[in-house]
Amino acid sequence: METDLLNKSVNELMEKFGAGNHKPGSGSAAAFQGMVSAKLISTVISLTADEKRKHLYSSCIPVLLDFHKEIEDRIYPQLADLFKKDSIQFDKTIKSRIARDQEKDELVKNQLRRQALEDLKLSIEIPFQIAALCKELAEMSAYVFDNGFKAARGDSQVGLSGAVSALAGCLAIIRLNVLSFSSDEFDYTKSVVKDVDNLYIDYKELMALADSKIEILREEFEKKIPLFEGINSIIIKSKKSKNVDIEKCVREFQNLIWDNRHLVWKKNVPQNHLDILSSDLILKNAMGYDYISSARYAVTTTEDESVEVCGIIDQPNKIVAVSNRFSDQVQNFTAAHELGHAILHEQAILHRDIPVDCIGKRGSRDKVEIEADTFATYFLMPTKLIKQEFARRYSDEIFQINENTAFKFGGRSTTDLNKECKTTRSLSRKLAATELYDYKNFISLAKQFNVSIEAMAIRLEELNLLKY
Repeated sequence: METDLLNKSVNELMEKFGAGNHKPGSGSAAAFQGMVSAKLISTVISLTADEKRKHLYSSCIPVLLDFHKEIEDRIYPQLADLFKKDSIQFDKTIKSRIARDQEKDELVKNQLRRQALEDLKLSIEIPFQIAALCKELAEMSAYVFDNGFKAARGDSQVGLSGAVSALAGCLAIIRLNVLSFSSDEFDYTKSVVKDVDNLYIDYKELMALADSKIEILREEFEKKIPLFEGINSIIIKSKKSKNVDIEKCVREFQNLIWDNRHLVWKKNVPQNHLDILSSDLILKNAMGYDYISSARYAVTTTEDESVEVCGIIDQPNKIVAVSNRFSDQVQNFTAAHELGHAILHEQAILHRDIPVDCIGKRGSRDKVEIEADTFATYFLMPTKLIKQEFARRYSDEIFQINENTAFKFGGRSTTDLNKECKTTRSLSRKLAATELYDYKNFISLAKQFNVSIEAMAIRLEELNLLKY
């Protein structure tokens, strides 16, 4: 029956452990803990080596795969074998004790006593073997925690703690069993105590190692608290205010994201402020939204008609959906628009109904839609950055058409440039789209900030960066 224990269901096995019998006993329980740890670590290694993510862990994959082979080919099978052996052997030990206690003949009783102690020696040896395997597992688990799939560190930690716990159980079993020996077995008990003392040193070190991994996770969460608190504070303050200063809100939000950028970007952490203007990543990694991009989204009007929209935000379910049928610039502006809703507005579900990527058509729109567009404008085209990049290209705080500036447009005259740019808007569009000025090539302002030429043109006018 004992050899069939591992073929039972989990519930049946737990019933066996809790039935009040001596089998399966504590040694089998320790082996079982080790087996669970082994499988957890194998799972994390398999997840790490999966095709879709193994390139992220390429430097440690060979070591992890060696661990996996050791666990599957040697450690787990040996633990399973020791699980069975302990149950069988401890059953023999208990039966020897019962026979000893029931025997009336003193000589036979003495023989049975000696036999029971010999059986107990085997019952001590098995936990030592279990402990040695669990020590290996714990060391592997710590490496996997540090170097394996980061999102599965819970499994790695449970594997580590489980292996250490199994080792602790083995220590207790051995120390308890050695109490049954007397002075006539002093040399044997002295040897066992020496070995178990060494094992205890290993246990203390591994226990500290397990605690350190838990501490790592605690510290990682502690680092996120300023980001979480900051976002929560901005949202509460903005949604409660009837006349929120949107530009100030955006600036505070962007400063918070910049200060915590290493938490929002898991890799390729931004090195300049322009690189944090990614609404989709911020929605996903800082705000907890699922960001979906698909071909078509529609909403039902009061007349039960379906109207196509650029984007939708569902705040209760934390979903932002943006249509990819429009240009990259429109999608970018729409994502920032929905980010604005997430921070500014209480309404559960809102949608951006037309592909307008600037503030030029605000007149007939709802107040919340105007505010979300304003947020997107300030978010994607921050005042300070726009002024810096404008000055870097045009070397002037305020651009005016004159002989000097006209000549820098490829040697043109003032007359020619005035003919091309007959209005403030046409000039601002040119400044938004230009990629060559004063014999210098550069990325246009519209492209650098990933907005449309029209959106950038309007922003330049808002900031009074040109005079016509």
